[in-house]
Amino acid sequence: MDVLIGYHRHLVEGWLLVMLLNLMLPRVLREADLKRVFYTRVGYFAFWALWAMVLFSGLMVWLFAGRPLTLSVDLMFGAGVLLPILDAWRAIRLRKIWLAEGTGIGFSSAVTGLEISIVLLVTLVAVKS
Repeated sequence: MDVLIGYHRHLVEGWLLVMLLNLMLPRVLREADLKRVFYTRVGYFAFWALWAMVLFSGLMVWLFAGRPLTLSVDLMFGAGVLLPILDAWRAIRLRKIWLAEGTGIGFSSAVTGLEISIVLLVTLVAVKS
């Protein structure tokens, strides 16, 4: 069981790292439009891949532990649904901004910051309980 929990924890840490990179890369590549679009799309792929791994590993931990639904598990499930919705909204909105010849750096940073905050909040609640 400790191995599963450790694997899940490392995946969440990797997911946070991807979100931090998604937060920083548009600001670093402010002047290079094509590179910013390319690396933002790579960031989408990394976000969704790690989301799937975190969700699967979390479900395995929950099933093998045989624990009932608690507040922390409910928050994890809620975040598992809310975060992809936020990221999809960010992708759709950024596409519209890019087609209108805008950068969308502020919008992207705000949504990514919200995603990071949600993951950190859920992590803190899970660790406390």
